Amino acid sequence: MKRLEERLGHALLVRDGKSIEPTEMGHELLTHAERILTAHDDAVAALRLRELTGTVRLGCNDEPQIDQVADIIRSFREQHPRVGVHTRIGLSSVVGAWLRAGELDLAIVQVLASDLKETDVVLRRDRLGWFASPDLALEEDGSVPLITFGPRGFYRPIAEKLLREAGFEHVVVVECESTSGVIAAVEAGLGVAVLNEAHPVAPGVAVRGEGLGLPCGLPEVKLIARRSQRSRDAAVRALQATLVEGFSVEQASAGDLG
Repeated sequence: MKRLEERLGHALLVRDGKSIEPTEMGHELLTHAERILTAHDDAVAALRLRELTGTVRLGCNDEPQIDQVADIIRSFREQHPRVGVHTRIGLSSVVGAWLRAGELDLAIVQVLASDLKETDVVLRRDRLGWFASPDLALEEDGSVPLITFGPRGFYRPIAEKLLREAGFEHVVVVECESTSGVIAAVEAGLGVAVLNEAHPVAPGVAVRGEGLGLPCGLPEVKLIARRSQRSRDAAVRALQATLVEGFSVEQASAGDLG
């Protein structure tokens, strides 16, 4: 410390018996030192992250825009060039089954609030609505022509339970496991579908539950990133963190546009 004081030509510490206090210049030097240590820690952390290796097996439903997920994966690969990402797309129930079977390290799926786990990370909150074309009317007997994602779809039991409890009969007229296919059927006027209210649909197609007299009470669902209980890999955690960051940026941009 004496050598440093001699080099600077200023006292850095005031020594008063057993106590030692920094001078004004000493405080200034401490501020610079903290910045240097922080920069050092950040550099070490960044270099360690770049050393991550291996392959992350990612599962995803097609609820988020696939180009958004692809952009996030590309950003992750740029940060971690030695980590590969193998992606599988399917319904939430199917992706969840892959995760439980140990076939995935990380999954992007939709769940009800009651099904959240402590280790889940919420990427987005989605509001659901009854979508139909403006020309669609219920059948003469009042039954609802229902478009679904098939028997394994996440929305189907939600819709059927609400209709049943409200006394509506329904008939499934279209089953398709792809969001684009379900939207196409809705836009063609083939029936009613439960969809995320944020989905882009053709002009005129809208949330028409109230107009058609359909029951309210569709729940808010959460899009989450869920890790396999068997995975403790740092690369998996890093990808999960990148997904959180990517979805946060997307939602902030959407808010600015709104």
